[in-house]
Amino acid sequence: MKNSSIVEKNRKIAKAFMADVHSNDVRKFSTIDTTVAQNVVCHGFPGGNPTDPQSYKNWFYGFRDSFTNLEFENTTIVVDESSVAVRWVVSCDHTGPFAGVEATNRRVTFDGIVIYRIEAGLISEVWLQINELLLLSQVGALGRAAA
Repeated sequence: MKNSSIVEKNRKIAKAFMADVHSNDVRKFSTIDTTVAQNVVCHGFPGGNPTDPQSYKNWFYGFRDSFTNLEFENTTIVVDESSVAVRWVVSCDHTGPFAGVEATNRRVTFDGIVIYRIEAGLISEVWLQINELLLLSQVGALGRAAA
């Protein structure tokens, strides 16, 4: 039997985290300090896996150096006592260098899935799967890689 209070707490943690780190206000990245464990273990982050709240923020700052004007949607959320899985879609403008390609100012849209393991009320492990092929093709990085 599921403990509904823990499930709802986990949902609340993940939704607050997603809303703040995917908003257009980078000052909201501070929510990482209160939702991510000091020894977080991450998997699948392009460019390197964060290992603590500060490197997690730095990963998102790096993404924002390349992409702005985010529109983020959680399309599916599945929650249990220890995990939250989210399928998401993001649209953003390619306004800075990314994957060896200078800013194209194109609007790009890609999707992905993230799974958060939550322990003691904090995100303690993260598995991220971004549709990198779709993203790279939209910014024009695939043709460059093949050349």
